[in-house]
Amino acid sequence: MRKQISEIRILPAFAIARLGSSPDPMDNYDWEIPNRVGFRKIIAAETFYIDPQTGRIIDYKKPDDVHFRDSKKRIRPVAPFLEVWVRFEKEKDLQPLTMHHLKKLGLKLSDIHWRVRVGNNKAFRRTKDLNDKILSDTTGFENFKRKVLFGKCKNFLPGKTIPYGFGQFIKPNLKFPEIRFRFTPAGGFVYGPPSVSGAPIKAAVYDPKHKWKGHMDDLNDPTVTAPVQIYANDRSSKVRSLGYLDDECDGFVEVEIPGKSKTLSAYARVVAGPPTFAPDGVPVRTVHDDLEQALLGHLINEKVDPKEISDILRRALETVRLLNTSVMNHALGMAWVDSMQGRASTPIMNPNVVDNLAILARHESVLLSLESGSLAWFARMLRGYNQVGDLTDEGRRRMPALMRGADGNHLALTRRMVEKIQRAADLFLQHKPATNV
Repeated sequence: MRKQISEIRILPAFAIARLGSSPDPMDNYDWEIPNRVGFRKIIAAETFYIDPQTGRIIDYKKPDDVHFRDSKKRIRPVAPFLEVWVRFEKEKDLQPLTMHHLKKLGLKLSDIHWRVRVGNNKAFRRTKDLNDKILSDTTGFENFKRKVLFGKCKNFLPGKTIPYGFGQFIKPNLKFPEIRFRFTPAGGFVYGPPSVSGAPIKAAVYDPKHKWKGHMDDLNDPTVTAPVQIYANDRSSKVRSLGYLDDECDGFVEVEIPGKSKTLSAYARVVAGPPTFAPDGVPVRTVHDDLEQALLGHLINEKVDPKEISDILRRALETVRLLNTSVMNHALGMAWVDSMQGRASTPIMNPNVVDNLAILARHESVLLSLESGSLAWFARMLRGYNQVGDLTDEGRRRMPALMRGADGNHLALTRRMVEKIQRAADLFLQHKPATNV
């Protein structure tokens, strides 16, 4: 008697796509770190090449070079693959589902049903008008052809939609028998109402008689986004929305497979974000850091791997490389945001010490001196999660400096990241050799 599937998953369970108008998706790549404080080196990695019309895997190889734009300078989108993994009865481990498994189970490829539900609720979040939700609910991927994910909205002009990219069931074969799905995001275009004169929009889709066109944030509303009024506006004193919309989205890819006694189902979350314009660096705080804390908690009970500390410090260095610290110290950065919170508009740091080269040198010295007192100094300067709203001089100068979090306050590392650094610094101090006085 053949074993039946007891559980299915889609892996990865959370996939990030990146917008791009090129029809040629981005190749895979890895990083190498040839120099401890130098730039990461981008190296090509094995990549699937798919026929967009048939869903057939044409090739699987390393590209000769990694290019983030095509020959017409269009940005190449990051289009992640999602795989179905299964656990069979009386077995412990998950394994990739293949066409060979389906045959043994008496199933066909057409028995696998995919569904993509994605949307963009940025306008709805502000207007609170349910009819401003832009949603796509797409099925019918059994024929391996790409299907456009059309975002529909009740407040759009008749017949208008925003394409959110494509979904495609990848056709398995003897060489690549695994069951895969690909989510290709949209091109990164701007849409809006027809009454925006000379606006750089892809198409006019929004009916201007509805709330998003002319919307004004209520500054007394506790649910308003932070910071407020960051939508494209008419630059008047009332900061009225121009009604612009983008083609980013997030949502779910779902799959169903007939089981012995019931239909088995699974889903993965997908999100389409902006392109990576600094692909040889990583932000000092990432989604991974937040997910790690959510899964493992903020306390560290095990020994901290020095590589983890080195990675955090390297990311801090890479983030500083992207900042014009002199400008961010006053005119356009957190000093300006602080003034909106009632603080006088004054520079965060002494302008004489925020020269970008000097700050880079300071970060490099910490990274190169993990086993010295530099790490203890770095740990003492970190901003705690409960200090993000501290607008005193000392509070504003804590690290990471000159950046804000999603709540509009000064950015802090996750509690777990801070704990890692503090434990590593404490370990150094405990083993610091005695000195003669």
